[in-house]
Amino acid sequence: MSPVRLIILLVAAGAAVAAVFLVRSVQAPSPAVASSAPAEAAKPVEIPTKQILVANAKIPVGKFVAAEDLRWQEWPASANVESFIEQEKQPEGLEKMVGAVARFDLVVGEPVTTSKLMHPGTAGFMAVMLTPGMRAVSVEIAAEIAAGGFIQPNDRVDVIVTREVETTGANGNSGMQNIRSDLILSNIRVLAIDARYGAPEVEGEEEAAPQSGQGQVIIGSRATLELTERDATLLNTAKKAGEIALTLRSIADMQAPQGATNAGRVYRDGVSQDAEGVRVYRYGNETVSTAPAG
Repeated sequence: MSPVRLIILLVAAGAAVAAVFLVRSVQAPSPAVASSAPAEAAKPVEIPTKQILVANAKIPVGKFVAAEDLRWQEWPASANVESFIEQEKQPEGLEKMVGAVARFDLVVGEPVTTSKLMHPGTAGFMAVMLTPGMRAVSVEIAAEIAAGGFIQPNDRVDVIVTREVETTGANGNSGMQNIRSDLILSNIRVLAIDARYGAPEVEGEEEAAPQSGQGQVIIGSRATLELTERDATLLNTAKKAGEIALTLRSIADMQAPQGATNAGRVYRDGVSQDAEGVRVYRYGNETVSTAPAG
């Protein structure tokens, strides 16, 4: 073999070996990348968190909050909102919010703030308890005209007015003074008795709890009722005309119609047509006029 051919073969073999090493170096990751990839995967980014009070269930407006309605939940520490209730700053924050009333609808997981929940006795509390469109009207009561004290907040009652009426017959002769009782409002929600917005609390001592077979009572002097605007005017008129009494309804009757009864609408509007004729009420006096038969 000639020296020229030998040199050509050696150059070709060297070029082939160089090409192999070049391909391997391109396909293999660099040492810096290979060493840093496992380290990055082993160290995830940690976001600092804190525990804040949130709604554990949907809380509608006007609902008294129970302990199961709230929970502590992790929240990004960077969300520094002063109105949030933080567990580190207020360890008893959950317990303190039990018994408050929701001023707004809260959804599950929504942060709780003191502006969203209101405690009894604070300014505007009664307005939170009212159903939209309703009014709060108070009436004086006593045990003997309020079911013996067994009427409690959130019960349903009927309202009766008892008054003296003077009847006048068709011949124009004045009758005797009669005592008349009318059921004027039906299935009315009791908002409060005096300053109580809930049932009486039972202390841990045995003597404070009711005896077997007994119930708790609230002896109050004033009941606050939830009424429509027109029914509120009816009750205020009835208070001037006679004595008001409240009768407790069964829990099974709470789906019955609410508000003024037929007699209540007659008393409020002044005129009624019934089988006895036309009854007209003026300043507490009742006049009955009958149309001739035929």
